[in-house]
Amino acid sequence: MGRDTPTYDTYPDPVYGFVDFVGELFAWGLAGGSAVHYIKGLRGSPSGARLAGAVNAVRQNAPRVAGKFGAYCVFLSAMESAVSFASGRDDTWSTAVAVATTCGLHGMRRAGAPAAARYTVLGATGYLGIAYALRVSEISRTKEEVNRGGPVPPVVCRRPDPGPRQPRWFRMMSPFITKEKVGKDTYYIEV
Repeated sequence: MGRDTPTYDTYPDPVYGFVDFVGELFAWGLAGGSAVHYIKGLRGSPSGARLAGAVNAVRQNAPRVAGKFGAYCVFLSAMESAVSFASGRDDTWSTAVAVATTCGLHGMRRAGAPAAARYTVLGATGYLGIAYALRVSEISRTKEEVNRGGPVPPVVCRRPDPGPRQPRWFRMMSPFITKEKVGKDTYYIEV
């Protein structure tokens, strides 16, 4: 079972998507924490017990790193929901504010207010840079498809919504979103 067929697609409740999102970040934290602490354990152990020291470092530290990743994911999702509902729309700026707040919280935990300010600016500019790069890449890919004469990817259509919008991860699991495969790419279309 790969990423093409997530298990929560069969459930109408978007909570499964949220749990999948948190679990995915937990798994990334577990994998990254395992790799980092394995290398640290290898380098920091005495000559005869390097492998045992590396495994012990992973066993002691990787679950803690994974738990932090999962907790930050929950906080990020809560902030994104709060900002989206407060502003009445869900856009890149709402997510940037949520990422900046989460990074600021992380900086505050590490070294106080000066670090929180640095982490906030770093998180917001990092997210906006990644979002801009993804948008430019999507536009250039669409232009290449049009210039080659290939099928034009479908345009995402949105129906008017008078109330506040749900966060992006919540809307992607809505029963009004359908997946359409064009070639090897998957597009989400709101009906």
